[in-house]
Amino acid sequence: MGTIIALTAILVPLLVVGMVLFFVFRRENAQVDAMKSRMAELDSRMARASLAQATVVSSRTRGTFQDGSMAFVDLRLEVQPPGGAPYLANTEWELNISSMSMVEPGKSVAVKIDGEDPEIIYPNVSWARLSRTFIARGVKKSKR
Repeated sequence: MGTIIALTAILVPLLVVGMVLFFVFRRENAQVDAMKSRMAELDSRMARASLAQATVVSSRTRGTFQDGSMAFVDLRLEVQPPGGAPYLANTEWELNISSMSMVEPGKSVAVKIDGEDPEIIYPNVSWARLSRTFIARGVKKSKR
């Protein structure tokens, strides 16, 4: 009888911990899958986006990563769509620290305008990409 109680005292907590870990990792995997899906959708949307030019109105480094070699940069851009009126848009790009001079105020930069949401501005340059943290914070999902 004592052995059964001892085994139960060990096995029940282990079973509970195992179940908790299962559900925690399952939720985390679902979040990772959702992020991958959102990234794939944005890649597809970027491929269909319209080419345009923009002028950097302001830029602010949000933080760095990869041992300080890369930066998250908040940008306020004056976007000039082809055949349309210019407008202001906010975005966040990831770029190499050595490319920071490319996003100084007044600089012109090639961009792509999202066809479903003109507030989403993709970089159309080799030295930058739309920020993953910007995407994670809730770039609007496609209505398709």
